Amino acid sequence: MPKPQYAQKFRREWLQDPALKDWLTEKKKSSGISVPQCRYCQCVLNLKLSDIKEHGKSKKHLKNAEAMSTARQPPLPFQPVKTSSQTQITEGQIALFVAEHTSVAVCDHLCDLCKKCFSDSNVAARIQVRRTKCSGILCNVLYPHFVSQLRKDIGNNHYSLLLDESTDISDTKYLGIAIIYNDEQKEKIVSTFLSLSELQEANAEGIVTTLKKTLDDFGLDLKRMRGIGTDNASVMVGINNGVYEKLRKDVPDLVLIRCVCHSLQLSVSAATVDALPRNLDFLISETYNWFSRSSSRQATYRKMYNIINDNHDPLKIVQACQTRWLSISTAVERIHDQWLELKTHFDVTRHSEKCYTAEMLYSMYSDQQNLAYIKFLVPILKDVRRVNKAFESNDADPTKLLDDLVLLIKSLLRKVILPTSKVDILEGNIESFISPKPYLGYDFEQHMENMHKEGFAPNQELTVRDRCIKFIVKLVKELRQRLPNNVEVLQKMSLLSVENALRVVKDSLIPLMELLQLPPQEIGAVDSQWHNLTLVKWTEVKDTVLFWNEVNKYKDASHTNPFNDLAKFALSVLVIPHSNAEVERIFSQLNIVKNKLRNRMGTTMTNAILGIRAGLKRAGKSCFEYEIPAEVSNMIGTSEVYTRSTEIVLKSDSSPGPSTARDETEMEVYKNFDKTKLYLADFGGYLAEF
Repeated sequence: MPKPQYAQKFRREWLQDPALKDWLTEKKKSSGISVPQCRYCQCVLNLKLSDIKEHGKSKKHLKNAEAMSTARQPPLPFQPVKTSSQTQITEGQIALFVAEHTSVAVCDHLCDLCKKCFSDSNVAARIQVRRTKCSGILCNVLYPHFVSQLRKDIGNNHYSLLLDESTDISDTKYLGIAIIYNDEQKEKIVSTFLSLSELQEANAEGIVTTLKKTLDDFGLDLKRMRGIGTDNASVMVGINNGVYEKLRKDVPDLVLIRCVCHSLQLSVSAATVDALPRNLDFLISETYNWFSRSSSRQATYRKMYNIINDNHDPLKIVQACQTRWLSISTAVERIHDQWLELKTHFDVTRHSEKCYTAEMLYSMYSDQQNLAYIKFLVPILKDVRRVNKAFESNDADPTKLLDDLVLLIKSLLRKVILPTSKVDILEGNIESFISPKPYLGYDFEQHMENMHKEGFAPNQELTVRDRCIKFIVKLVKELRQRLPNNVEVLQKMSLLSVENALRVVKDSLIPLMELLQLPPQEIGAVDSQWHNLTLVKWTEVKDTVLFWNEVNKYKDASHTNPFNDLAKFALSVLVIPHSNAEVERIFSQLNIVKNKLRNRMGTTMTNAILGIRAGLKRAGKSCFEYEIPAEVSNMIGTSEVYTRSTEIVLKSDSSPGPSTARDETEMEVYKNFDKTKLYLADFGGYLAEF
């Protein structure tokens, strides 16, 4: 039997050998075995003295053993200096100020200004926020913080989206996305900015692909989407290949709401073009153009207005723009209120400037029929604008919006139909019940009486009245045509109003649950809880959203919620959108943030600024009031500012940490990179002393 081989062990005597002691060191493995290691080459050697000595003669070892070799340089004895917490907080607040009020480019001078004005402050002396660092703080620290807060507020609840397309100053096509959800902590329905996503193709397929990718980046479940709000563009609402139809393949119970504000605007415009004389449009548009193109004309008119009205300044004549909802209402009101002053101004101007436009406008302001149409339009447009503002509001009770819309249609019909007629406001035939001489408003009727005294012909009055009646009939028809789907959804949503919910005898929720395709077992549970709701005395009995949040938080003696299914269902219905106002506000902010002077701003920075502004708005605080959490401010001044990827952050903020060895290695590299920068900075300061 052969003799067993001898297992060589590490000998400490080797460390005292004159030929080895300068570079040989002992290293312990995880198994506890000691092995030799070269201090210069950082490599593990064989457990044989001959092999160790041979390594000492190798070219690699001799090169690393040279006096000036980097392998022989000991680590710098300086410890990294951690940026003070107050400095980090100050730099974060400066970045918040920049995001809310100004451009990133001002940081280059703002930093120096702070140091000059507050030279006696240690914090001001350490502030280093130039445009590059500020951009990193906005995109990689503050924006991910507000996104994680938004994602936490949404949780796993239902949400709705508002979608619209737009093109910015650099001709980049964007899909603007706003989200509506119930914030259980604040007990309110929140409508806020989600994302601006670049569109590669502005068709339905491109919009759906971009939307799904955005939801995936934010960690939102597509199946939890309750509804979408869009304008009336065919790419959005087309019955064959529209965005809504494509999304319904993944979310069968998805609810579509066409923007009521858009519908009101289009209905008024269509009725105006079809029923009223063209010269009214010329009167309104040219009056605005007359003053917008000349400051001297504005000054002349202001002096004349001051003389007539005891030194009061006139309100500005505004433009009736199709892209601004019901701006025609404000334009008509301003002209109505300043009719005499404008008529006098153009009377004087037509002689002084010898201008054909002034002559035309004076003749139109002198025509009493035009004033009659204006007096007829003012109260109607006020009512339409009131409903429009209700749908624009983020604080409106969604269960009561239907009442405002129905009231508007009823008030319009009451002006022209017989008082004794009973007609369905949504489907009935209006022409059969038109009154022969309807009452069209106090100002209008008083003006017609004055015109009779001035010799106004009866056939002229009949023409004016017929046009006004035609306007109302056309407006009601347009509203009926554009709002049937919305009215059906709003009718069912009104069942959840706090007044209806607390009645002992009330309508069933089953039609609404069937519309949203709830499973049968869930319908049974919600229906049972719906009828038991009046058995508890509730505190919030005025506001619908607060009421259902109270029901959602209710606990019985066993600390369970017997109305849990009902409350979750009701809150999921209340997030269904009623207008596209929030996404239009996003595009207004986009035009402010990305303008002609900042037309090269990228999508990442644009989203960061808009996201931070939306986060401050959700918190109800300004840049100087918002307290940045410590775990967020501690990242300022580290490699996180320059290396953190927003897309990765959005997907991994909810995860406990890196899941692979590669992630751990990359994190370690970033930490070492950060330490290296600090070491070099300290070493530079050390040399400066000499």
